[in-house]
Amino acid sequence: MLRREQHLTHWVLWLDAPTTRNALTADMVQALHDALTETAEHPALRAVVLRGVGGHFCAGGDFSSFQHMMATPAPAQGTDPIAMANRAFGQLLQQLQRCDVMTVAVVQGAAMGGGCGLAASCDLVLADHSAMFGTPELGLGLPPAQIAPFLQMRLGTPRSMQLLMHTQRLNAQQALELGLVDGLSEDVDAALQTWTQHWQHAEPAALRSTVQILRKGQPNAQTDATLDFAAEQFARSLRSGTAAEGLAARQAKRPARWTLP
Repeated sequence: MLRREQHLTHWVLWLDAPTTRNALTADMVQALHDALTETAEHPALRAVVLRGVGGHFCAGGDFSSFQHMMATPAPAQGTDPIAMANRAFGQLLQQLQRCDVMTVAVVQGAAMGGGCGLAASCDLVLADHSAMFGTPELGLGLPPAQIAPFLQMRLGTPRSMQLLMHTQRLNAQQALELGLVDGLSEDVDAALQTWTQHWQHAEPAALRSTVQILRKGQPNAQTDATLDFAAEQFARSLRSGTAAEGLAARQAKRPARWTLP
């Protein structure tokens, strides 16, 4: 599910579910949350690196969990469990942007949906030419609820709109030009090693302070109210007939009924 690899200056957190291309489950989100929380206890740590096993970064949300949530009746009162689960992912993305140390995504293969959101929420994104980015939610009848605000923060409104409305995948070069990728390399292991060698010369507390200063200077920091609203919209969409149709169409590899010729 999640494997930690500890180095002198950084941790590598490996998403380890290769049979699903490292699709995100509630347990994986919680494991990432716990690992990021623990960084506060390690003052010599400079960075956390997110990677995926099996040649893919992260294929996004786990479809089986979506289907399970749709089969669970909405509560008569209180918060919808679907909204709670969606908001938990948003809390993870917030945590990536508030982590005590620098966060880096190393992307190979698929970074789709929630995987694209994970990468976009990191301070730096390193990719190789196999990387593919996309947000297929609209084609499934769902809003990219927790992802959209973080893409907007990284790319700005016009470029995030371009990505979110573009139901086709972006290759690594296109993602670099859009601003979603910061470094493109034929050999991400060698490139990451070069980055980590630079970190070795940085005093840990000063590096952390620099990261926090840069983050506080970012415009459009996402509020809890925005993400709460997004979670409610996601739950409403997932319980609608359009989401069921979108997921069925994806599994049957056919166009959804709203697709225009």
